[in-house]
Amino acid sequence: MYKQLPKAIQDVGHLINLDQSIIEINDEKRVMNLVNEIIPRKDFDDENFRYKIYSLYETIEREKSRRQSKRKCLNSKQRKALFDLKKEKFKFSDFDPINSLWHSYFDSVLDEIKTKEDQLKLARIDFHGCYLMVYSSKNVSIVGLKGYVLQESKSTFRLLTEQDRLLTIPKTGTVFVFEHQDKVYKLNGYNIKMSSFNRSKAKPKLNLISNL
Repeated sequence: MYKQLPKAIQDVGHLINLDQSIIEINDEKRVMNLVNEIIPRKDFDDENFRYKIYSLYETIEREKSRRQSKRKCLNSKQRKALFDLKKEKFKFSDFDPINSLWHSYFDSVLDEIKTKEDQLKLARIDFHGCYLMVYSSKNVSIVGLKGYVLQESKSTFRLLTEQDRLLTIPKTGTVFVFEHQDKVYKLNGYNIKMSSFNRSKAKPKLNLISNL
């Protein structure tokens, strides 16, 4: 239960102000006397005292948890930077596989449509990876522009063209079209003025998507 301190510690005990009496302890009686001097008197009445175990690891975990809770979070400017695609270089051909996945995803949505009420599921689809074209717009200069949807915000689509250009197309006043399984679908941009995440939860508006 007790033993002398290692010789390496005894040799440097004077350097760390270690009590010489502790170094010279070599019998049980002296150990118990030292313990009695250190332990608070109030604890002597505790019958379970000698069975108590204090874990250093619990203290370490508490300190670790406290440090983690103080970690800094991203501010609004940094969060916006996560969605900034201006500095990235994208190639149109790299998104061909993603477009194939999107068509598979759209097939699965169509398979779930059995009733008229189920058609509302079309209003909640995600367009990332879809190949969209501007069918008509109040801004005639963007009519005919087309590309893969790389990003969607509340008010815009970010399209990657075949020339590897990244274009921002407003939803308001714009009608988009996309093709799937030899059918062409029309998309009213005004009716989807919300992010894809919020659209998946919100009650959709009518006439969102229709066949041409």
